[in-house]
Amino acid sequence: MTQLPTVTSSLLSGLNHGFFGRKGGVSHSHPGFETLNVGLNKGDDDQNIIENRRRICQHFGLTLDHLVIVNQQHTDIAHIVDKPFKTAPLGDALVTTTPNLLLGIQTADCVPILFADSENQVIAAAHAGWRGSVKGIIEDTLDKMVKMGANRSTTKVALGPCIWQQSYEVGPDFIETMQSYPGAYQPQFFIKAERAHHFYFDLPGYVNHRLQQAGIQNIDSSPFDTFANPKESFSYRYKTVNHLPYIGQQLSVIVLKTPN
Repeated sequence: MTQLPTVTSSLLSGLNHGFFGRKGGVSHSHPGFETLNVGLNKGDDDQNIIENRRRICQHFGLTLDHLVIVNQQHTDIAHIVDKPFKTAPLGDALVTTTPNLLLGIQTADCVPILFADSENQVIAAAHAGWRGSVKGIIEDTLDKMVKMGANRSTTKVALGPCIWQQSYEVGPDFIETMQSYPGAYQPQFFIKAERAHHFYFDLPGYVNHRLQQAGIQNIDSSPFDTFANPKESFSYRYKTVNHLPYIGQQLSVIVLKTPN
């Protein structure tokens, strides 16, 4: 079993999971993808991405045939799955009770969220940027988990590396959009920036708030800021601020073990 550098959550100890970063892969086609890029259609060579995904699967003793990924577009759509898709559907979260399905979420600043109700053997993974969060991706994921037998009181949740407040400046259009969703705007997650009418937004704090409002109390915080750690993680904001031509995506995964 090939072991890659990965971040795990003590809250999810005993579960096969991991927040992978940008180390341990084969991508060298352009600066910005090195080395564990898993994002297709970003400019990297497809064979590199496939090998990187294969290595992540191998980390858990599984193959690419076990990996489930959706076409992420900042939606509020969570899919219940019992086998890999032939073609990835539109959506931003995955829920399963099936062993050996690697639920994979791609990010480059947004919050990767891993959910697990070990007592009822239900797991999930979600991609929560600010757009998906205000639309309700967290709530839909939990609703689908409950539908599959999970209990909110026994569900544990870990947030992965993402962009933190000190790195995430937003403008008035951001707040206006958030205010257009009833109840979504929460002023406590904004602090004023030096530029007029600009603020710093606490994305992981906001995600944590939405989880708590949805009935989840066992939450492991984001371990570090992707923007401030560009050698460890891919960061779209870092690419934008530094006018870089390419940036990859990292993968976060969770899988149920086969019952003994």
